[in-house]
Amino acid sequence: MITLLATSLLLATTTADHHGHHGGHAMADAETMAQSVVSADVRTVDAEARTTLLRHEAMPELGMGAMVMPFAIDEAVDIELFQPGAALMVTVTRRDGELVVIAAEVDESAG
Repeated sequence: MITLLATSLLLATTTADHHGHHGGHAMADAETMAQSVVSADVRTVDAEARTTLLRHEAMPELGMGAMVMPFAIDEAVDIELFQPGAALMVTVTRRDGELVVIAAEVDESAG
């Protein structure tokens, strides 16, 4: 889990640094590239709308504390993982001002 988090942070930082030389759109690129990998519990899911209500750990990379809030679920993510009560590790990014789950897997460390 720590390796996955470190790799995600490294990739986000490297990509944002790479795009930094492009001037004006560097801040927009940095916003879309920032990611957090956190433990989250599924509260509700709307499969048709591809949204979920998650209780998640703090996401400092995205400037968020631990809380319960809604997220969009990317089309590439297996929506079947999002069952009420499920403990997941999710990768979240900000896309067009919306928080989006871009990867998810069962959190094996959850009791």
